[in-house]
Amino acid sequence: MTRSHVPSDVRARAAVITVSYGSGEALEVFLSSLREHHGDEIPVVVVDNKPDHESVEALASRFGALYLPLPDNPGYGAGMNRGVSAIEAMRSSADRPFDAYFFCNPDLRFVEPAVEPLLDSLSGDVDAGSIGPRLLNEDGTTYPSARDIPSLGTGIGHALFGRVWKGNPWTRRYQKASDYERRRSAGSLSGAAVMVKQSVYERIGGWDEAYFMHFEDIDLGYRIGLAGFTNVYDPVVSVEHVGAHSTKNHAVVVERAMTESAVRFMGKRYAGFRNAPLRWAITLGLRLRGGLKVAAARRGERMERAS
Repeated sequence: MTRSHVPSDVRARAAVITVSYGSGEALEVFLSSLREHHGDEIPVVVVDNKPDHESVEALASRFGALYLPLPDNPGYGAGMNRGVSAIEAMRSSADRPFDAYFFCNPDLRFVEPAVEPLLDSLSGDVDAGSIGPRLLNEDGTTYPSARDIPSLGTGIGHALFGRVWKGNPWTRRYQKASDYERRRSAGSLSGAAVMVKQSVYERIGGWDEAYFMHFEDIDLGYRIGLAGFTNVYDPVVSVEHVGAHSTKNHAVVVERAMTESAVRFMGKRYAGFRNAPLRWAITLGLRLRGGLKVAAARRGERMERAS
């Protein structure tokens, strides 16, 4: 991938934003590892979508982060947008504007300095709108975080076979499974750790708040691409992702949200009158699959309660 460099004699500046939903235990690891590898200078916002947990406010204060409790849960993307508004409102007129926002899940653990290397890589590329690091699973393997935009072929193939046939060709093509050792462009980057240029964030209107959960990061990358910018995967640094801690006990809600988000995105992906029959077929297939997934999640919850 060719980079276009921009000379600068002023150090770029980023803010870190995370959204908590009962994430106290994971958040402590996130904040402590962030400060360990970056010091106290980087501004951090903790948006609390479930503010009945006093531990989250205490943790934010302990690690010098801005705490933003929300009266209800507007979803992940909306929480991120509120975080941007809060950090910008706190910035005084004498402060330099932020060059980028680093959006992170609270269940990340920083294993090395990440913010500045990513910001340097992003700021030095005029074509890039966003950048994401290598995401490590707890066992040290690389999570497929830099993917293609799901299409009719790869989307359906991955949805049908992704969990039961890990090596299927649709999932491998969608996830770019063999291409995580070099800096390259991607259709979208995982919302677990994605840095977006401030100018690009403003241009596309931030996160689409119509997505409550899932697909909001795919939509973000898709719109960054439509705006003429690239989404860059750069394994110059790694962060560890524990993953999905706040959704493990809400399987039915998660599966319903996944279906609604998939329907919304594929409707956007295949918009227009000419694509209407295709869009209807995709929607029917997604809702049938979603119904089966919800039924399975309900069975699992009943079995867990009975055990």
